[in-house]
Amino acid sequence: MTQVASPTADLMARAEKQISHGEIGDIMKVGGYILEPYSQGPLEITLRNVTSSPANATTTKQSWSCTYKGLDKTQTCACSNTIKSIPPNLLTSNDSVVVAEVTYGYKPLIFDYFMKRAAGGATSGTGVYTLTETIYLKPRSQAAMLMQPNNTPCPMPTF
Repeated sequence: MTQVASPTADLMARAEKQISHGEIGDIMKVGGYILEPYSQGPLEITLRNVTSSPANATTTKQSWSCTYKGLDKTQTCACSNTIKSIPPNLLTSNDSVVVAEVTYGYKPLIFDYFMKRAAGGATSGTGVYTLTETIYLKPRSQAAMLMQPNNTPCPMPTF
């Protein structure tokens, strides 16, 4: 999952000023290609832009997020102005970070018995193990704002 989350976060962190839904979709599809030869079906990638308050670095909000679902290769994006917690001391005041969250429902072909013993049991009765990874990267220049369908960027969060 790290090999999927890290490059998608890195590509997003390289984006400058504004980014379209299509460009984000291309970035998230790269994560699916990295996963090969495994199935993209149980893959889910979420990219977010999180900004800290100008007055307090511990007050953070998400300005936008996009989620890619590998099963049907669909993407949903939305502007938001919602509180999003991140690890402490990651940001200074009036700062931002790109967050890439990856989940994958892994079902081993062999050795399920050993996986159950090592991991303390499957997450469900189906023998599927949810693998996750979250990567935080600082934008290279400034945080790229998601372009909405009306060709205006998502607004910055209000604090």
